[in-house]
Amino acid sequence: MSHLTTCYGSDLEAVADLVPDFDARSADALSLFNLSQWTDIAETLGFVTQLQTAAGALLKARQGPANLHAAALATFETWHRERPRNLSPAIPAAVRSARAKVRHDVLVGYTAAHSSELWFLDQQPASLRGSACFDRGATTLSGRAFLDDAPVNLLHKNRSVEATTACGWGGPVLLSLGTFPWVYGGRLYRTPPALDWDATATHNPAVTAMRLCASMWQPEGNLRQDARTVVYRYRHFREAVDLVLRDLPLYDPRRLVPGRLYRRGLLLHVEQASLELATVQTPLGPLAGNAHNYIVRRFAAFFALRRALLRDATRLSPALAALVAQNPDPCLRAFAPKGLATAEVRP
Repeated sequence: MSHLTTCYGSDLEAVADLVPDFDARSADALSLFNLSQWTDIAETLGFVTQLQTAAGALLKARQGPANLHAAALATFETWHRERPRNLSPAIPAAVRSARAKVRHDVLVGYTAAHSSELWFLDQQPASLRGSACFDRGATTLSGRAFLDDAPVNLLHKNRSVEATTACGWGGPVLLSLGTFPWVYGGRLYRTPPALDWDATATHNPAVTAMRLCASMWQPEGNLRQDARTVVYRYRHFREAVDLVLRDLPLYDPRRLVPGRLYRRGLLLHVEQASLELATVQTPLGPLAGNAHNYIVRRFAAFFALRRALLRDATRLSPALAALVAQNPDPCLRAFAPKGLATAEVRP
């Protein structure tokens, strides 16, 4: 029985099983795990050719695998800056820059204040930099740095309230950073809106968010997170998806129809077609097939790495063992090697 079953339940074991088991103590195994995650992201978003070029050169170098994560982030940043976009002439560059800066500042400020709760940003606007509002100038934009995602959707329950802030937030700011770029649960389109976040020479919130997302399948970032938050978010998503897709047929290789969408275990499958072309309109918002599988795989990566790291906690490095001992989750702290000072249980 692994840490996941002991602390959270067998459903987390099942999603972690989507990732082939590996030895987290092996640098090579960790590099291959990272490469598999980045490859999945690149294939889904569209920069797999660039990633393969960067990764291929690194894997041939003596110290290359250790630098794979940084190289993949740099590859994403370059691709994101160069990808073509249709910009509205109604939004001046100064307004775009102001919005990009606020988005970046919100993410950086939140990370500094809530380093163990990075999977999901759920904060009142007043607690965030600039109240998560930007100077909209003479445009008709709302002034909100992010989309208002408060109504119930596939990633969270209803959080709508009467608008009280300067730029009219209808609830808290809600961003699923662990599943970036699909951060809005009511907008799980085939192309995620967060990919179109503006960037300047000094502020690129999409790259900042991707860095946060990817940090949670790095050993240090993973063990710093309170997994209870991730468990809660996964179960909401799983229950919501099970409800809205209950009439979708189960995958049976003997009875497949070209172009039809099927449930195949915890993932979706479309026969002889692209998942990008398969979107289900649900009462909780659109759900594109590629978005669904991407989100499930990000949860799988988090829990698979956590399981691999905790398989033998006594053999963790001192730095990683200290993160276990100081984690907010008391069930995780119980796995800390004896003799390490542990954090107080929060209320």
